[in-house]
Amino acid sequence: MNFKYKDKLGFQILMIGKQAVKKAQKESLEKGVPNVYCTKDGVLYFQLPDGTITTEIPEIYKKMEESQYVEFFEEINNVPEIEGFKLIEPPDGVEADISLKIKLKPDVNRWKAQEKIQNIRWKYSKLDNPITLYIEFE
Repeated sequence: MNFKYKDKLGFQILMIGKQAVKKAQKESLEKGVPNVYCTKDGVLYFQLPDGTITTEIPEIYKKMEESQYVEFFEEINNVPEIEGFKLIEPPDGVEADISLKIKLKPDVNRWKAQEKIQNIRWKYSKLDNPITLYIEFE
């Protein structure tokens, strides 16, 4: 096949993206997080860390519904002591459902802000399966 320059560049970008996805999928499984695949018909399949493929939603994904994540992050964003936050990867060896790096407003009591964040976490947790939260402050 004879590629033009743009075709070669597009192919290279596609291959780099494909390699990145495979690496992320492998890392997710190593961390115990199932991979999710969606068919053209909208059917979700989950690849569990042991290699099993299933349509049953794994426990880790049952902690909150998708719409609740949006609400959760909106509530975190509305905590008066918080200037901003971003999602981060937790440090090696730390198991957490959600990891955040939070920037507090100047002259704010960090513990008061953390208490408000934890109250929000409990609001969205299920009693038998609480959300684990890792927080770093800037």
